[in-house]
Amino acid sequence: MTAAGLEPWQWRDLLRREIDLPRGVVDVPVGDALGRVLGAPVSSPEEIPAVPTAAMDGFAVRREDLATGSTALPVSIDIAARPGEIAALEPGTAARIMTGAPVPAGADVVIEVEATDADPFGSAPGIVTLMLAALPPAQRHVRGPGEEVARGDVLARPGDRVGGGLIGLARTLGLATFPVLRPLRVGVVVTGDELTGEAAEPGTVRESNGAMLSAALAADGAEAHAVHSGDEHEQLRSGLEVAAVDVDLVITTGGIGHGAFDVVKTLLGERGAGTSRFEHLLLRPGGPQGYGHLADGTPMIHLPGTPVGALVGYHLFVRPLLPGASAEPRRVLLGDDGAEAGRRRPDGVRALPGRLGRDGTGRERVDLLPGRRLAPYGRADAIVLRGGDQRRGGSGPLNEETTLIIPL
Repeated sequence: MTAAGLEPWQWRDLLRREIDLPRGVVDVPVGDALGRVLGAPVSSPEEIPAVPTAAMDGFAVRREDLATGSTALPVSIDIAARPGEIAALEPGTAARIMTGAPVPAGADVVIEVEATDADPFGSAPGIVTLMLAALPPAQRHVRGPGEEVARGDVLARPGDRVGGGLIGLARTLGLATFPVLRPLRVGVVVTGDELTGEAAEPGTVRESNGAMLSAALAADGAEAHAVHSGDEHEQLRSGLEVAAVDVDLVITTGGIGHGAFDVVKTLLGERGAGTSRFEHLLLRPGGPQGYGHLADGTPMIHLPGTPVGALVGYHLFVRPLLPGASAEPRRVLLGDDGAEAGRRRPDGVRALPGRLGRDGTGRERVDLLPGRRLAPYGRADAIVLRGGDQRRGGSGPLNEETTLIIPL
């Protein structure tokens, strides 16, 4: 049995070094990509705007036809922001133009309607008087081709998450698909003879780890399926075979403590196949942890069987390996610490349920939630990490008023 002593941060770093999950890229329709993580850069296939366009409602004119003070010009064209060919602007005339409409050839300035005697909501006048305190620079209120987006501009980079703005930009540019990371496929093996579906016999409990971890994986963009295994070696071998079909990662829960019936550890640990390493970390809950590989090289992460231990282990050790998952801890103000106030701190890190909010000055803070085991995680939106080496994770000032959290 390996002596206890590893900090959670050491284990987290070790798994990042030892487990490299695939990052395949697939093209998906733009409309289906919301929330997905890009696996390749997205570049612009064309310019925005494609032609010079008006940045203001007003009148397109030739700068050479203007003078300081008042200039009266006949209006030769009325241009709305709609499809159709636009005639060139005749010298010595003006074109009434709307925002976003193409500027006619020959015009190099748009004078805003507020600087004219025209009725903004009426018909185009026959003659417009432009009132200028000074001559405007060339191209004033004219958006040149490519001014917003040039051809070949990188719009988003690998690792960026697709949001509404990028989808709108893609539609503007005519992009049909995005190159996003293929969802990881994960098999979850939940061990324990005592676990059942719905029965409530003495000595049994309803199995929840499979549904809980599958939901957490789905929230982080992975595809998961869960199977249940009993506490016999042959049952676990069979469960692993089923779970490992066409997956990138296998997660097990339970069976990694120090007891005679800890099937994962006895089958895969140093007294068994020797393909997995197990440690008891300086972490509560979730101290027992392990990792290894199946015969075909598929990586495995072994989490505790208690639901809260499995949940904490998932967010501390699995999420950092998932492409695009936001798993880095950050430091926030510690608000109400409830029953933890004055409590003796154990060695290592204690993971506690918290709820994020703001203090009276608007600074982010976290309050610890009362309750035991999994119950407070029904409302929690953060795991609060107390004790241990607080310098190892998170950004922000390190002081007694702050604490590390991992948002859920």
